[in-house]
Amino acid sequence: MSVKGRDCAARASTRSIARRVCVAAAALACALAARAGPVESYREGPQFCPRDRPPTAATLTEQQVDARAIELLPGFCAPSHFVTGCYAEPELVRGSWRVYIRQYRLVDGRREFGELDHSYVILDRVGNCLANIPGTPLGALH
Repeated sequence: MSVKGRDCAARASTRSIARRVCVAAAALACALAARAGPVESYREGPQFCPRDRPPTAATLTEQQVDARAIELLPGFCAPSHFVTGCYAEPELVRGSWRVYIRQYRLVDGRREFGELDHSYVILDRVGNCLANIPGTPLGALH
């Protein structure tokens, strides 16, 4: 085989190895992305995130914010075999309400939150929904 032929064969072999490395790297990247966990999403539409209140409406109280946020999560707080109810923790920040809602179950008269779901609702001062963000179930993190 001539020197020129050996050079072509060596280059073809190098290209083949480079192709294999690229395919392996792409497969690894896809596998890591899939293992990274769920993608954050928002609940959209008038059922989950209505913006139906006029800006001139009265500012909501903390108790009204709790009720409004839970109202935007149909079925989330409904009693079941695992869930007794929900606990809402509102926080007024820069003119909007951030509400952290956690499911709980009553055990011996106290609330237990372990291995149950949570969610976030962000409302403007009158109760219009700015975002309705489902939480990541604890099982998805492990």
